[in-house]
Amino acid sequence: MSKLPTDRQVLRCIYEMYESAYPGNSLGQAQGENDPYLPIEIPDVAKRLDCKPELLFGRLYYYLDAKYRYKQENGALVSLFHLNIQGKRHCVHFPFLASILAGHEEEHKRHSWSLAVSIVALVLSVGAIVAQVITAQ
Repeated sequence: MSKLPTDRQVLRCIYEMYESAYPGNSLGQAQGENDPYLPIEIPDVAKRLDCKPELLFGRLYYYLDAKYRYKQENGALVSLFHLNIQGKRHCVHFPFLASILAGHEEEHKRHSWSLAVSIVALVLSVGAIVAQVITAQ
């Protein structure tokens, strides 16, 4: 069984794969520049993440969309993932995805720095103990 990707890895993969496709095609095309929804190919994303497309779909549709969906003041529902919108299948709200990813990246960086500082403190503590033992003899 392959390792399941984290939310951050899923969002980053989609972002990297489709960043060049946003903000959309030139005028007169099906997707305008102000359209935040971008269709994604779940099998392609799943292949890059080395996971099953069905698991990725479930993660996007049942978990991530439910986790991040919100209502605006005017009652409009903003979803991260849509099954079918404006005739496009399996779409992500790309600016929303980018914002969520930025939050995940910030949190990851904060945890990485905390871990690095903790490791340095541990190494210094072990070094101090070793120096204490050596000088005590």
